[in-house]
Amino acid sequence: MTAYAESVFTPCGRDLVGIELEWPLHRPPGVETRPAHADLASFDGLRLGAGSRVTIEPGGQVELSTAPFPTAAGALSAAQADSDALFALLHRADLVPCTLAVDDRRRPQRILDKSRYGAMEEFFAGQGWAGAWMMNNTTSTQINLSHDAADPVGRWDLLHRLAPVLIAAFSNSPGVDVHGRRWACLRQAIWWSIDPGRTRPVRVAADPARAWADYALDAPVMFITGPDDTRVVPAPGLTFRDWLTHGHPAGWPTVDDLRSHLTTLFPPVRPRGWLELRVLDALPEWIRSVAVLAVATAVRDDARRELLRRLPDTGGLWLPAIRDGLADPALAGQAEIFFEVVTAHLDPATVGPELAARVAEFRARYVARRRCPGDDRPVPFDLRAPLLRTAGAA
Repeated sequence: MTAYAESVFTPCGRDLVGIELEWPLHRPPGVETRPAHADLASFDGLRLGAGSRVTIEPGGQVELSTAPFPTAAGALSAAQADSDALFALLHRADLVPCTLAVDDRRRPQRILDKSRYGAMEEFFAGQGWAGAWMMNNTTSTQINLSHDAADPVGRWDLLHRLAPVLIAAFSNSPGVDVHGRRWACLRQAIWWSIDPGRTRPVRVAADPARAWADYALDAPVMFITGPDDTRVVPAPGLTFRDWLTHGHPAGWPTVDDLRSHLTTLFPPVRPRGWLELRVLDALPEWIRSVAVLAVATAVRDDARRELLRRLPDTGGLWLPAIRDGLADPALAGQAEIFFEVVTAHLDPATVGPELAARVAEFRARYVARRRCPGDDRPVPFDLRAPLLRTAGAA
């Protein structure tokens, strides 16, 4: 396990950036109408002109994953070209994508009939309300970054320092959960309410490979794959370490089981031979470009060193970021430092004047005023509404 964990922190030798984007879909005229699996089958695995790949998520969300690019500007250009092409194809199929980090227009419902997702649904059902909402009714903006060849763990450390700041600054999902609790970032609150052994941050330590190995070994096993791709959901509490030590009536774990287990772990920063930054809500295109460009600038050598020097430890700010956003004074101050450093290290000649201007506009419109994109939303998300509508109909 340790050797495998070390391998996911090995630099590839190139500095690369990729983006993953998601949108919920509906069929007009009613936004409550969720597409069926058959409506989306032709899109799953589709390759688009700028190299992006399309996949379908359990609740019918459509996901676009760009190829890796040497620059953030290149990844953003590909994401825009391919999302335009994808939207045109969706509209021809009478499917409408929306920029909604949390889809509160309908109850969570899985449309993909795959044994993996069935087992995932069963596993989360034993833990409460949040798993179904996460799987079927949330969408995000994910930034993928290669490791720095000169400092393989430097970006890992920085992204953990930045993640609460990024949640607060770019939150786009203000709302109320099923218990009536209010959040600045409801999507992240949903993730925070799932099994903490697979969704909370990995321990930041001098040896990140060891920390990742411990995280994976101590996470509960979601399912065990049997013959013909069947899935067995074990009794609650079986960790991968327990499975390795004591086995299970369904069998002993294999290397393939380990690989599968790792795909069921969803920490805010996940190592996979590159780093997945998973904390950002689905965002409008211009704000998405600011987030990608700012993060890609921040992880470069000089900016990274300055941020690690100037930003305090944010380990205690995850919950305030999710709950309060930039209304939290500490996070507001750190967001200003973040954008000050990014702006100083951003080269308009390299990224282009339009992208540089977007960063300046976001900083003035939101960060300087201690606001986030979700503050522009006229009506907060409310996870109680679909449940109440259903109860009333019954």
